[in-house]
Amino acid sequence: MNAMVIAVVIGLIFIAFLGFIGRKQSFNTNSGWSIGNRSMSSLTTFFLQAGGIFTSFTFLGMSGLALLGGVSSAYMPAYLIIGYIGMFVMGPLVWKISKIYGYHTNADMVGHQFSSPLLGKFVAVIAVVFFTPIVQIQIIGLGTIVSFSTGEKQAGTVSMVIATILILAFVSWAGLRGVATTAYFKDVAMIVALVIIIFGTASKFGTHDLMDTAMAKAEHLFHVAPGTKAFGVNWFISSVIISGIGLGAMTLPESWPAVLSASKSKGVSKNHVLLPMYTLGTFIPIVLGFYAVNHLVVEKGQENSAILTLAAQSLPTWLLALVVISGLSCAMVPAAHCVLSIATLVSMNFAPKGTTDDNKLKIGKIASSAILLFSLGMSIARPDLMANLYLLTYAGLAQLAPSNILSVTKQRFIGAPALIGGLIAGECTVIYLLISQYSVFGFNNGVIGLFINLIVMLGIAAATGPANRPQLPEVSHK
Repeated sequence: MNAMVIAVVIGLIFIAFLGFIGRKQSFNTNSGWSIGNRSMSSLTTFFLQAGGIFTSFTFLGMSGLALLGGVSSAYMPAYLIIGYIGMFVMGPLVWKISKIYGYHTNADMVGHQFSSPLLGKFVAVIAVVFFTPIVQIQIIGLGTIVSFSTGEKQAGTVSMVIATILILAFVSWAGLRGVATTAYFKDVAMIVALVIIIFGTASKFGTHDLMDTAMAKAEHLFHVAPGTKAFGVNWFISSVIISGIGLGAMTLPESWPAVLSASKSKGVSKNHVLLPMYTLGTFIPIVLGFYAVNHLVVEKGQENSAILTLAAQSLPTWLLALVVISGLSCAMVPAAHCVLSIATLVSMNFAPKGTTDDNKLKIGKIASSAILLFSLGMSIARPDLMANLYLLTYAGLAQLAPSNILSVTKQRFIGAPALIGGLIAGECTVIYLLISQYSVFGFNNGVIGLFINLIVMLGIAAATGPANRPQLPEVSHK
């Protein structure tokens, strides 16, 4: 049997095994399954939060983005660091009021803080619709890794099916605890794998004049083009801004389980001091992208395979097998985390009023099954159908930033009607710009949408009067 096939089988089983052993019987409740009973250590929540940095997109896509956009690919580490500064402020505030009122999601928080179940459900719909494509991207990324490493396209499809079944099994069985156990392995393994690849590549191809040679071959990759060009200055700055706002304001559903599961808000703050240093690892795929510029001939559309090609050319089989297993974890673990986050939105915000905790747990597990199976089906049948929707993910979710930020303040000028109106205007703008492919001076669509969002929100707020807000008690952050 092909050595890489053996590595894939071992990797899938090992990652799922870690997920299964994470279960704690005492956590077999809706709160335990979705947010770990708010009792996890700082170390555990660190790995959960770090999981959002290295996904299959980071592993495969960052080097590909460097091939296409050159130094513009550095927008990712830039926005991550800015986003973690925002979460350093937002995280403890969200943790505090969520513990007081029992929130599990941002839709819970926004709906209650502005006394509007309709607003809460609207926020939940936006979060589910715009975040679900991330699950499909992880599944497709896993299939890509397996297809490349084994040389068999069919093996990629089979692995996607098996991985989906395993993810569904351990998420249903162990919930967030299972995700956390797999995250311990994944977040360490990914850094180790990237270091192995960069050292192996450097040993084979050398480090002498790496950037000089790349500049001679593709000088355009070493400067951010002015004006409205693709990957230009306007795109770079606006993408850093909108992605940083989206992350910092906790608009990504996966941010919530990691923060709310913490036993203390001080742990949340400490994690967001350390996470920017962990983020520095994202520069490794960018450097590997420049190695690909020098030493590979990459066909159009195959840019995301560059890092795997470098690994295959520079590493012995046993080390390549370890890299493949690490890559599989970069798809399975984020997929599990994302599915659980989306399922929690469904169970908490769409279950009928008065639904018992046990039934919410069942709804969450059923929702996770439906989301995973839907994503698998789309990945196999129409892997390109959600491509445009994926482009909407960050731009669309960033429109939730005003409602999230205002929910942790005591302001009363802006109420539910204004937030709903702003969200509708912002999301419609983002969708229109994507469908029409119209570019406003090269800016990221999310920035334009957020600008319209804020204008409409403030206009409606001025016309509708003060918000109806619950009294926010003063409590310790401990």
